[in-house]
Amino acid sequence: MELRNVSATRYKAVTSSILKLASTTNASSSPVNCSAIMRTTNQRLEDLLLALFVTTLVLGTIFNSLAAWVFCYKMKKWTESRVFMMNLLLSDCCLLFTLPFRIYANRRQWDLGFQFCNAILSFYFLNTYMGIAIITLIAVDRFVAIKFPLKARSFRSPKKAAIACAVVWVLFICTRVYLDALTDLRFRDHNLCFRKVNTKPLKRTLYFAVLGFCIPMIILVFCSTQIILILKRKNKLTDQEEKDIQKSIYIVSANLAIFLFCFLPLGVGNILRFVMESMELECSSLKAVSDFVNIAQGICNINCCLDSVCYYFVAKEFWEKASILPKSKKQLIQDQTQDSSI
Repeated sequence: MELRNVSATRYKAVTSSILKLASTTNASSSPVNCSAIMRTTNQRLEDLLLALFVTTLVLGTIFNSLAAWVFCYKMKKWTESRVFMMNLLLSDCCLLFTLPFRIYANRRQWDLGFQFCNAILSFYFLNTYMGIAIITLIAVDRFVAIKFPLKARSFRSPKKAAIACAVVWVLFICTRVYLDALTDLRFRDHNLCFRKVNTKPLKRTLYFAVLGFCIPMIILVFCSTQIILILKRKNKLTDQEEKDIQKSIYIVSANLAIFLFCFLPLGVGNILRFVMESMELECSSLKAVSDFVNIAQGICNINCCLDSVCYYFVAKEFWEKASILPKSKKQLIQDQTQDSSI
């Protein structure tokens, strides 16, 4: 009897310990506690994001102001390159417009209105993916011009470039409006903006990551590698031609590297967060991947500064038009020749 009593007592003790552990685990992973964990901020991370946002805003404003001046007042002939660059410039300017509000939300609670926050968020993410789409169009246009130099004259034109950009703008705007109309705003925190504190996976994140980043990245990598291979196989008649080809290879490689540096972390982070939220992992892991996505967004914004490299490389006459020095008649004739060939 004593042995039975001892066994029963031990059984009850073990059972109560298991129940306490289960209740503690459930409490720690409850939506309330998880939401509190997601709301916590890392001051070092916030300071790093602030530095990225301010630097991007200052440099991006300077570079894009110069680009707008050159494209609007110095370049008179419309080419495919100029059409794409003007649309990329517009996308960058729209992104720069949202950065002051991103900085404001980084330093204090959001008190500018929930609907205004929703509009700024839509504007911010729309132009991020618009930049990706336009850079991809530039790569495709460059590939067609090099791969099919004779047929490219009928394929490429400023009007067709403008139509392609307009289709992309309309497609992204309609998609964003449609997704915003389907969004249930009841679970959003009205005191926070630019931060995701709930652990519910958003399907729109996966859609934009796949359709807005992964597919354009595959197209961009394919076009860039094909251009490099074509240029390497081309016969070099003179030393100058060899230098020009080598420079073109560096240009394509630099543009591809800039794209991957700016957008790859964000694309990977969004897909990883969606998968982890769908698997309902512990809150500490979800918080870590959320912080990574925030840093990736800060890095992604740097692209509006680095696009000036694309302006220089894609439109060869860009910085020549930006020069305020008078040109000789010979140089003017060369400019006209370049305008007709781009």
